[in-house]
Amino acid sequence: MSQRGQSLVEFALSSVVLLLLLGGLVDIGRAIYITESLSNAVREGARHGIWFDATHQSNPWLDDAEIQSTVNAELATISLPASTLKNSSTTCPATTDGNSYHNPPYPNSAYPPANQIWLYICYNNTPGVDFTTAAANESQQDVNVIVLYSYSPLTPIIGAQFGTFHLAANQHMTVQG
Repeated sequence: MSQRGQSLVEFALSSVVLLLLLGGLVDIGRAIYITESLSNAVREGARHGIWFDATHQSNPWLDDAEIQSTVNAELATISLPASTLKNSSTTCPATTDGNSYHNPPYPNSAYPPANQIWLYICYNNTPGVDFTTAAANESQQDVNVIVLYSYSPLTPIIGAQFGTFHLAANQHMTVQG
């Protein structure tokens, strides 16, 4: 093989490696961005749910629909799909380490299929407690908003090698009033 032919082969191989590295960096950056956006969505959902209306002595937004609406509005700002509320089956996802606060880590079975978002709203860290309508007189109650997302990388070879990545965000806040 001539010197020129060998240089072209080396260039082609190094280009493939550089493209793979660049694709991996883009996927890592995108995963970090989505993780931060999920954190923002759960924080805003929890803040909205715990708000206390002092003039009426009530918590008018402490219910599943209001919290989900706020979370979905935040997700829409970065073009993520709306969440699917999973409170009909269980309000608090099981954890792999058995913590009673329902904080991560979660088992793989708790995560949705690729590029879908599941929302859990856990009240007082008690599975089964649910508010489908605005709750009244619920002061000092813990609200834990949890979003689980299965991130599918953009780079095909990374997706083929590693599959989807499970991203989780949760936020505890206490109802005032």
